[in-house]
Amino acid sequence: MSFTVKNLLLASLFLAFFLFISGKIRTGLTFSEVVGFELMFSKEKAETKVKAWQVETVPSGKTKLAALLENTNYDFLYIIGYVFFGVFLARVAAGERRIATANTIAWLLVVAGLCDVVENLQILQIIEGSFGLRPMVMSVCTVVKFGLLAFSLGWAVVLFAKR
Repeated sequence: MSFTVKNLLLASLFLAFFLFISGKIRTGLTFSEVVGFELMFSKEKAETKVKAWQVETVPSGKTKLAALLENTNYDFLYIIGYVFFGVFLARVAAGERRIATANTIAWLLVVAGLCDVVENLQILQIIEGSFGLRPMVMSVCTVVKFGLLAFSLGWAVVLFAKR
């Protein structure tokens, strides 16, 4: 089996996993609500948002805070899907000759995934009422995660274009 075919199959496997988990994350929160929560930066904003989300509900009747907890728990699996999908797709984009480049992109994706894990851990603590520096840590991890994902995706697109 060729390098490209093997990596496309693995990318497809993780894409299927990623999409399966995406289908499970139907908590009633919009993407912009979740990202808005993740980018609060300050303790005061986090406390205000948590207080509001303890009573605001999503269409299913759950509180937004309960929906965020469910969303965050699924997100741990989602991370596995998008990181490995990206890793194998980068290998396809780079090709066998530029495997070192693909490995660099892979490490950037792993760091993005680790930032997402730290972000999620902060969210879980904030939901429990522990604030302190957690909103700042969560927000910085969110910015780094999205920055690394955008950079990695852009780099992979450039590699595809050069093939």
